[in-house]
Amino acid sequence: MAHPAHTLFLPHPHNNHKAILLWPRSIVILIGLFIMGRSIVDITIGLLPGVLGYASQIDPSKVIELTNAERQNAGLGTVTYNSALSQAASAKAADMFANNYWAHVSPQGTDPWSFVTSSGYQYQHAGENLARDFSNSRDIVTAWMASPTHKKNLLDPRYKDIGVAVLDGYLNGVETTLVVQMFGTPQTSVASITSDRIDAIPVMASEKIIPSSGLSPLDLSRSWSLAFVILVLFALSLDWVFVLRYNIIRISGKSWAHLTYFIAIAVIITIIKQGIIL
Repeated sequence: MAHPAHTLFLPHPHNNHKAILLWPRSIVILIGLFIMGRSIVDITIGLLPGVLGYASQIDPSKVIELTNAERQNAGLGTVTYNSALSQAASAKAADMFANNYWAHVSPQGTDPWSFVTSSGYQYQHAGENLARDFSNSRDIVTAWMASPTHKKNLLDPRYKDIGVAVLDGYLNGVETTLVVQMFGTPQTSVASITSDRIDAIPVMASEKIIPSSGLSPLDLSRSWSLAFVILVLFALSLDWVFVLRYNIIRISGKSWAHLTYFIAIAVIITIIKQGIIL
């Protein structure tokens, strides 16, 4: 039996006073469509990588520019681009993709400073910041500044040089962009490694990534997830309003809808929040 279109979202005698979209079988179908949509994105990335392009388009030089702007705002001197540190940052990012990990220290026990010394940069002080799944440079620096440990690293007055790498690849089977930011102070007469190096690491490739003209798979996945959650939230909101306004009584009661509503809000906040720093 066909139902009027409005019964998809509104409680009505034709749907037993419960929006069809909120029926258990409808939720199962929606979840299936959600999973299918995300799978299509992943399959397209694998078969036609040029169609969806890179996960993000982050400019390493912009990250350095924004970093120096924050340092100047704090009354500090700027840091200078150093090719050896950028090479170290690129090697660190490549190692994370090659060994499929997201951490300061690799599963083999290789610490970040090994990449710095391997690049030929002899340091007196060194530090790192990590970021992933961001779509632009400003959001990365903003996230670091909002984290006390990352901010301390970014505003450390001892640092003189900086290197940044942005590298796109697959981590745990999902396309992502890693951003690695490395700071350093070159050795003078005595080599020393500070004990308070901040383990905050962003990843950037030594060579600048040329953005693709295709759609971003990261943004496409987020948009699909957001559309799914908004649809469910819309139906829940209408259901909540009608149940309260017209005192609709159900055998299952109203608590399920209300609980799901708040869970959906938590999910949407998680989806909207962009990127991770470490």
